[in-house]
Amino acid sequence: MEVDTGVPGDFGMVCKMKKQRRKRQKLLIIDLFLDFAKNTTLHGLRYITEVGLSVVEKIFWAITFLISLGLCLWLIEKVWYKWQYSPVIVSFNERMISVNEIPFPSVTICPQWKCMLSKYKYEEQYKKFIPRYGKTIINNENEEEKQMLEYALLICDVKNKYLLDRNVSDEFLVSHIRGISPEVYDVFVKCKWRGKLQYCHHLFKEVLTHEGLCFNFNSLSFEDMFKNESIQQEYQYLSATYQTKNWNFNTGYTKLNGSVYPLRGQMNGANPDLEFTLLEEPGDSDEQCNSLSNGFKIYVQHPADMPQSSLYYYAAIPGQVTSLALKFSILNTSSSLQNYDHDQRQCYFTWDRPLDYFKIYTPSNCWLECLSKFTYKRCSCVWFHMPHKNSSELCTAQKRACVTKAHDELASGSADEEMGETCNCLPSCTSVQYDAEILKTTFDFKKDFIANKRSYNKSKGTQDFRFLDKYNFSKVEMYFKEPRFVSMRRSELFGLTDFLANCGGLLGLFLGFSFLSLIEIFYFCTLRLWCTLKKDIKIEKKKYRESMYKR
Repeated sequence: MEVDTGVPGDFGMVCKMKKQRRKRQKLLIIDLFLDFAKNTTLHGLRYITEVGLSVVEKIFWAITFLISLGLCLWLIEKVWYKWQYSPVIVSFNERMISVNEIPFPSVTICPQWKCMLSKYKYEEQYKKFIPRYGKTIINNENEEEKQMLEYALLICDVKNKYLLDRNVSDEFLVSHIRGISPEVYDVFVKCKWRGKLQYCHHLFKEVLTHEGLCFNFNSLSFEDMFKNESIQQEYQYLSATYQTKNWNFNTGYTKLNGSVYPLRGQMNGANPDLEFTLLEEPGDSDEQCNSLSNGFKIYVQHPADMPQSSLYYYAAIPGQVTSLALKFSILNTSSSLQNYDHDQRQCYFTWDRPLDYFKIYTPSNCWLECLSKFTYKRCSCVWFHMPHKNSSELCTAQKRACVTKAHDELASGSADEEMGETCNCLPSCTSVQYDAEILKTTFDFKKDFIANKRSYNKSKGTQDFRFLDKYNFSKVEMYFKEPRFVSMRRSELFGLTDFLANCGGLLGLFLGFSFLSLIEIFYFCTLRLWCTLKKDIKIEKKKYRESMYKR
């Protein structure tokens, strides 16, 4: 540190004074370090600088101090890694969750007979345009019929390699699929909710899935599910209209009693929560469309998830009662984790990850949005059930191979880098997963129907019930298996306080280091050093003035 004394003098004398000052300041810094080593709380340093110890002893303590410092830093690095990458623990919650605190699941029923002969003769049209070996007859005649067959191919089992010659369609594709598919009245015979008869079309609403037209119970409405400004408005993916009432995805139900939606669960009573009888008319189903499937597939999801089909399902087989004993697993996240990055806590709060098409983030909704965007990127169109901004960019059956390849590519993870954050569908920080145990028994609807009919009919005359023989009936019952279930909680395992405590413990164990030791180092390196050097300069100035005065 060079300070102008402000006193004129010979140039040689000034240079000499500067050299002396540097030499003196080096000695002062060394003395300051020796003073620090002698008085510091850090173990071992005073032996390195203590007068009277041999060189061997000083080397021994220097090596010991460096080894302790190295081990301490190595262990602190491990503690830092744990703090950064493993700050969360999932543990059992101390309180069991009652079934009336969560929604009853969203239930989706998908008939396996996709095309009704009374509405569309698929087999006849198929043989007309694809008569042999799956090769398509390309002609300009009956363009409208050919187009309708093209739409039907989307929901029927397609075995031919060569399809029709059109890649993209519009909302009329969906209209035709709805037109040839069974409706609620064709599928449901009788529906009960909590033991009370209900109109089936009030409980079950149409929904588009990969399998075609299905029917859903207890899903959020279209308005609560989708962002209208982001998707096309020519047709709806979901016909549910009941608005959410006294319920929030993050906080749950706001009222213990009263009217709510989505409908909530309840403890087991005398009757199942939901029961319905399903109807299948083999004579009105086109076997060419779905020759290997019969009955119904049942999907159970959270009401906030867009109802979709998947490989995991339950089956309702004709002539059987399918009893589903529901159970759920719930995982909550502590509010203390909100300040952590989502990659650290491995989940998203709803405000962390806004979606383009959906109002509520769930992994299922995120995946469907990701699939829609990636399919459009690869095929320049989307499948009819995928949310999209343009209804005139729907894939036809000609694009089935492209859509399947895009799905496989996305599922394999090979497109993760390309899609980036769009397809990083981490779990929700508040999530409810539903599962069920299934029990099947014989169901004789005809016998039950006749018994009920005769009990209301006072006449003793016989009636002909042979018309029932042309139908297949199945029944589904759904209820919660237990009144309460164990829940899980994602909470902070290793926070800032734990990190500092661990680091302090290691520093104290290996070096005798404390918070005051840090202040001590800061003090000697700044304030004490500055005061010592400033004092030295003052003494130097004083001596210089005295020497000049004597001259």
